[in-house]
Amino acid sequence: MSPQRKGSKRGAYKPPRDRREIVTAVLASLAVIVVTAALVWFLRPNRDSGSTSTSDTTVTVPTTVPGDTSTTLPTTSVPSDGTVAPTTAPAETSTP
Repeated sequence: MSPQRKGSKRGAYKPPRDRREIVTAVLASLAVIVVTAALVWFLRPNRDSGSTSTSDTTVTVPTTVPGDTSTTLPTTSVPSDGTVAPTTAPAETSTP
């Protein structure tokens, strides 16, 4: 018969780590995951995914025509439903 190992009695099993160390490691790991997820969520590049950026928006400015001048449009530019498409005015130029 071989000799018994030192400390190997039945029921005297000791886990390799203390339970408190395992709980601390698990909680620290969860904290790192939660903080990382929160930073990714708050620092994402397109936070307002439902709206468009300001460079993509266009502003429609209503134009008025003085009453004493008459304006005629070519018939090809008038849509079939009678509405007129908005136009843009030429940019002002400065004289040197």
